[in-house]
Amino acid sequence: MPRKFLNKLMPDRQKLRARLSGKWYVRPFRKKLYDPALWHVNRHGSTGAIAIGLFICCLPIPGHMLLAVLAAFYWRLNLPLAVLTVWFNNPLTFGAIYYGNYRLGALLLHVHHHPFPHHLSFDWLFMELSRIWEPLWLGCIVGGMLLALVGYVTLSVLWQVSIRMRWRKRARLRAAQKPPERP
Repeated sequence: MPRKFLNKLMPDRQKLRARLSGKWYVRPFRKKLYDPALWHVNRHGSTGAIAIGLFICCLPIPGHMLLAVLAAFYWRLNLPLAVLTVWFNNPLTFGAIYYGNYRLGALLLHVHHHPFPHHLSFDWLFMELSRIWEPLWLGCIVGGMLLALVGYVTLSVLWQVSIRMRWRKRARLRAAQKPPERP
């Protein structure tokens, strides 16, 4: 099931290559794009792509998709799946993700949360940013590792369950087709 589902999500390799072939930003990666491991849906490449995409999406930096592409090239993981997984962090979810990661980092560093002030100023903003930076980064790294682990284990278990279900189905079909034994 995971392979069939993931194959439906994958873009057509030839169409994507044709569309990207003349772009200036693809030139440095042209040879890498022909690596079949980047496009093949298998358990290793797919689970790794999910894990690396979920980890990268938790980092509070710009360029998530570029980082996912570079990581997929380096570890030879499924490229479209890594880029797609990065979009787990989107404009609707980024506030909750970063706030949860900040709270996790503050909990790990034993930092106390300060209430929101009644009057806002640039001085307050810069003071707050310098104060929350360490807990935010620690929380993002730890939260990203936990989210990546959950994604990796979940897809791996689903993949194994799917394989076992197919084996059982094949065994039932073989048993049904087997002629009865003669005494």
